Amino acid sequence: FSSKCLGIRSVEDRRLVGVCGLANSGNSCYMNAVLQCLFSTVPLVEHLLSSHKRSQLAKRNSPVAGVFVQLLQEVWQGQGGTTSPGEVRALVSSLHPQFNNQSQQDAQELLLLLLNALHDDLKNKGERRQTRSSQRLCLGRKSLSSAPAAGDSTVVTRLFEGQLSYQMLCLRCDGHSHSNQVFTILSLPIPLDSYKCSLQDCLSLFFQQSTLTCGDQKLCPECGVKRDTAVLTSIAKPPEILVLHLKRFGCHGSEKRKLRTNVLFSLDSLDLTPFLSSPSANHTSYSLYAVVNHTGDLDMGHYTALCHSTMSSSWHHFDDRAVSEVVDFLVQSPNAYILLYSRQPFHRPTIPQI
Repeated sequence: FSSKCLGIRSVEDRRLVGVCGLANSGNSCYMNAVLQCLFSTVPLVEHLLSSHKRSQLAKRNSPVAGVFVQLLQEVWQGQGGTTSPGEVRALVSSLHPQFNNQSQQDAQELLLLLLNALHDDLKNKGERRQTRSSQRLCLGRKSLSSAPAAGDSTVVTRLFEGQLSYQMLCLRCDGHSHSNQVFTILSLPIPLDSYKCSLQDCLSLFFQQSTLTCGDQKLCPECGVKRDTAVLTSIAKPPEILVLHLKRFGCHGSEKRKLRTNVLFSLDSLDLTPFLSSPSANHTSYSLYAVVNHTGDLDMGHYTALCHSTMSSSWHHFDDRAVSEVVDFLVQSPNAYILLYSRQPFHRPTIPQI
C-alpha cells in the first residue's frame, strides 16, 4: 500500500505555520517529540510569542525562556522545513547532568524538567526558588510527578498545574486527615497481563482506594505514630492542560520490561467527572491535541510525536526531520506514551507576523 492509501501525506513541499521538523543531534528524538507537543500547545505559544512577553524577556536575563522562545519563533514565524533545537539541548544538558550525553532518555522526565525550568525562568526574579525537577511522590501504586513550586504564578502553572486531594483514614483509630498536592503530570499505571484496556481503566486504577502499610505507613495525628492508612485520591482542581503519562516501563523481578498494552483513548471527550473531589460546574471534558509515542524497547527505542494543528485542522506525525499529515484514526496506537489533553478547544493562535 502507498502512504497515501494509509492516510499519510508528506508536508515537506508545503509551508505550514507551526509545523516544522526538528533535526536529530544524536539520540535526541525524545527531546524533539516533547518539543513538538509544547509547540502545539496554543495558549503557551500565544503567551510566549506575544509582543508584550517578548519585550519583557528582552529586558531581563531569562536563558531558558529566551532559548525556548527563539525556537518557537523559528517554528511559528520561520520559513518552515526543518530547524535545529541544538541550543535547547545544550541548555537542558547544563540544567541536569542526566541529559548531558548521547544516550536515549525518558521523554516524560524531560517534559517535567522543561516545564519546571520554564516556570522558574518566568517567575519574578526577586523571588526565585529552586524547584525539585526530579522529585517523585509515590503513593501506593500511584505515582505523581512533582509540579513547579507553588506561589509564583506563571503561564506554566496556569495551564499545566492541577491539584489532587488525599482523604486518609487511620485503620487503627478511624481518624481522618486530608491533604492536597499540586501536579503537572499524572503517571498512570497500566493493568497487568492485559492486551488491551481503556484510558479510563488506567485512571480508575490510579484513583482507586489504596492501603499504605509497612514502610509506606502514614503518621496518624490521633495516635501520634505511623499506622496502616487507607487513602482515597481524587482531583480537587483539574488543570487546563492535562498531561497523562502511561507507565509502560517497569521491572518484572530483576528483569526490565516494557508494557505493550494497547491503551484505547478518546480524542475529543475524556471525562474526568468520576474522579473529581466534588461536582464541578466547570467544563471537565478534555480534547486530545498531542501524543508522544515510543516504539522499540527500553534501551533501543525511538520517540515520535503526533500533534493536532489548529492552522490546518489536521494531525501531523513528527519523526525528527520527517513530517507528514495523518488521518485521525492513525492517532490511536499501542505506542502511546504521553497524552496531552486540553480542557478548552484551541483556536487559531493570534501571533504577530503569521
